[in-house]
Order: sequence, then C-alpha cells, then structure tokens
Amino acid sequence: MMRTLATVVAVDTGHITVSCQQQTSCGHCASSDSCGTGIVTKAMPGRSHQINIDTKEKVLLGQVVEIGLSERSMLSSALLVYMLPLLFLVVGSLIGQYVFIDLAASNQLGVIVSAAVATTVGLMIARYYAKRLDGDSAYKPSLIRVLGLPISADKLINAASKDSD
Repeated sequence: MMRTLATVVAVDTGHITVSCQQQTSCGHCASSDSCGTGIVTKAMPGRSHQINIDTKEKVLLGQVVEIGLSERSMLSSALLVYMLPLLFLVVGSLIGQYVFIDLAASNQLGVIVSAAVATTVGLMIARYYAKRLDGDSAYKPSLIRVLGLPISADKLINAASKDSD
C-alpha cells in the first residue's frame, strides 16, 4: 500500500476532505544540483491536492492523517492511462505503414494521421474505463490512521543549537 500524510481541511458526516502535497522523487539524488530536472523541481513547488475520503472515524479539522492507496489500483490505473494509448499509437502507425506505404505507395502523412487517430481512440477508450472505475472503492484512497494535530513551531526543540562542549 502506498501511504502519505495529509492534513484534514474539512469534516462532514461520513467523509473528510484532506489536503496533501504532491511529492516527487526527483531532487533527492546526489546530482540534483547539476541536473536540469532537479533544478526545475526545486524552482517549482509541489502542488497541493484535496481528496475526499469516506470514514466513520472521528477526525478534527487540522489533524494530520495517514492515507493510503493500494499498489494494484495504482498500477492498473497507470496501465490504463499510459499503456493503452501508447499501444494504440503503435498499432495505428503499423496499420498506417502497411496501408499507406506498402499498399498505396504514398507518403508518410497517412501514417502520421492514422497514428494520431488511433491514439485518440485509445485515449477515448481509456477515459471511458477511467470513468467506470471512478466509483470503485478499490481505486479510492482510504484513511489508515489519525496521527493528531501537527507540532507547532514553538514546541519544537532544536537539538543542533545545544552544542556539547
């Protein structure tokens, strides 16, 4: 299960709304200072996402909670959104290659158009199935545990400021 921390921003009967910061793995390696992608990651802060979660637990506004999403649902969603249109792109260009180049001895424009049309069809099919999966509870994040209120700045102890002599 993939897990992350989130802050409760709204509490309603039967569900809560949480806000979590988008995290990227880029920028955490040793070459992040010289890498162009790492520099862009530092310049553009992560986006904040608000997610509705069904729960029966009593949660207060401002509490930090841990939410999770199963790897299976994440992988199947990624396959649907990324691989299906890519598969249609490859099949569309192969069909275009056969029809427009091999049979008609035409130019590459037909191959490009057939690949674009096939990719559009693949995207539409992926969108249709994504809408069908939207109501499935296996594809929604769940509340794992309530951690409590965040630690305020005045309660933190900075151990680095206390030098040992």
